[in-house]
Amino acid sequence: MTFARIVRAALAVAAALVATGLVTSPATARAAAGCDVAYVVTDQWRSGFGARVTLTNLGDPLPGWTLEWEFTAGQRITSETWNGVFSQSGSAVRVKNTAYNGALATGRSVTVGFNGAWSGSNPAPTSFSVDGVPCTGAPVTADTTSDAPEPTSAPPLTTAPSATTTTTTSTTTSTSSSSSSATTTPSESSAASGAAFTWPTASPKPAVVLSADVSPDSGVDALRLGLVISLLVASVGIAVLLVVRRHLRRAGDPGEQP
Repeated sequence: MTFARIVRAALAVAAALVATGLVTSPATARAAAGCDVAYVVTDQWRSGFGARVTLTNLGDPLPGWTLEWEFTAGQRITSETWNGVFSQSGSAVRVKNTAYNGALATGRSVTVGFNGAWSGSNPAPTSFSVDGVPCTGAPVTADTTSDAPEPTSAPPLTTAPSATTTTTTSTTTSTSSSSSSATTTPSESSAASGAAFTWPTASPKPAVVLSADVSPDSGVDALRLGLVISLLVASVGIAVLLVVRRHLRRAGDPGEQP
């Protein structure tokens, strides 16, 4: 491989890395989930009972599912089960889908059943979950995360202090007359003449907020930028070496000398 081909290959790799860094998106999203479960005792006798459990998917389509609940009165599942793979450990029950009913679209239901044993009382379970998501009868909104830092709000500007108005009135009494004269301030003169007097207030100064991006991915972005700059500098250096090599080859060629 010639020197020129090596240079072209290095430039192509640098361009590909720059393009990859520009189109990478930092946002990730999780799928919505949600379910509803109906538990019905279909038959009951002295020491046993039969039950039917209907699961309805309220979230995104499921390729497979695992239904879980807990008995509260010591009930036990016997070997008679259908439409699911049952297992029980203590009071905890787990039912996995079979090969023919694993795919569960949004709004679709699947029903499993079993026979069990009870003693004393046989209350229905109060809580269910599918794939670790509690079945509340309502879908759970999908969460979206982003590596972009949250915007910081600037602190509120301090308000200017309210101006206080002071009125001073002096009264002069004459010995020869019972009439008195009053000396008023400019505010009283303005009020008497019907004109409004406005006291000067301090103008608010803009607040300067300095913030720094302390997001967890700021170091990753700086490393990515440094890598891209290093590749570009290396590419420019290789191009310069190529030009110098051509000039040296021409200078060493005896046929081109005068």
